[in-house]
Amino acid sequence: MEDKEAIGNSEHGFIKGKSCLTNLVASYDKVTVLVDKGRATDIIYLDLCKVFDAVPNNILVSKLERHGFDGWTTRWIRNWLDVHTQRVTVNGSMSKWKPVTSGVPQGSVLGPALFNIFVGHRDSGIKRTLSKFANDTKLCGAVDTLEGRDAIQRDLDRLESWAHVNRVKFNKAKCKVLHIGWHDPKHNYRLGREWMESSPEEKDLGVLVDEKLDMSQQCALAAQKANCVLGCIPSSMTSRLREGILPLYSALVRRPCSAASSSGVPRTSRTWSCWRESRGGHEDDPRAGAPLLWRQAEGVGVVQPGEEKGPGRP
Repeated sequence: MEDKEAIGNSEHGFIKGKSCLTNLVASYDKVTVLVDKGRATDIIYLDLCKVFDAVPNNILVSKLERHGFDGWTTRWIRNWLDVHTQRVTVNGSMSKWKPVTSGVPQGSVLGPALFNIFVGHRDSGIKRTLSKFANDTKLCGAVDTLEGRDAIQRDLDRLESWAHVNRVKFNKAKCKVLHIGWHDPKHNYRLGREWMESSPEEKDLGVLVDEKLDMSQQCALAAQKANCVLGCIPSSMTSRLREGILPLYSALVRRPCSAASSSGVPRTSRTWSCWRESRGGHEDDPRAGAPLLWRQAEGVGVVQPGEEKGPGRP
């Protein structure tokens, strides 16, 4: 599929070497560059409605043929998709079996690959920055000029046209606009015939982003959740030995906090100093920014009182 260029570079879902984190870093790196230059920026969050179940089999197979997959492969995939049937049960009464003419089988190895091929060229003709992760799409660009705002609207029209041609729909209730920058004109955008709503904050791939690009709330929520988990560890363990508690701490407490920290570190010069202050001024100190969490870790024996961070230490 890589040789046939069936999947665009803007796709980060179900791709080797890419993840939610690469999607967030790639998209917000471009956003924060614009914000640091003092340019108003809009981010459009788009969500395809139940697209895994709505992929038309005939359109998917035709895309495989256009990408140059040989006849044997396309026939094999068509047969694999056509063998699925389903029926509905209501109040004990069952309908007849009917063939499934759309959707990629979820839970399979081939399903995500076929889905990526189906949505691979949804960024064709898009002029502004587009970043995709499965059915989630982000479109962003500078909007301090009329041309910038019109360019985003034209890109939205192209995406709506792509959805219509491929017989899928956007979940317009979940499609939102995030306005960033002091002088953002807060322009109203249209998706199809409906106007999009603005939102002061959006949850993007599990990370809470607000109009000030302040990720401190995301880190605070992660620390609060980890604090609750840490409090449950001693109550559910009969042994207080370090060897038993340390693996639980590493898997259930430290790892989620590290993930939140790596995805939630602001990259603008304006917010970097605020982030350092929220961490107690020491971005390398594991105790900074979460003193209660660290004290509880000392209480259950994961770390010793006064223990400093060192090689191999959690």
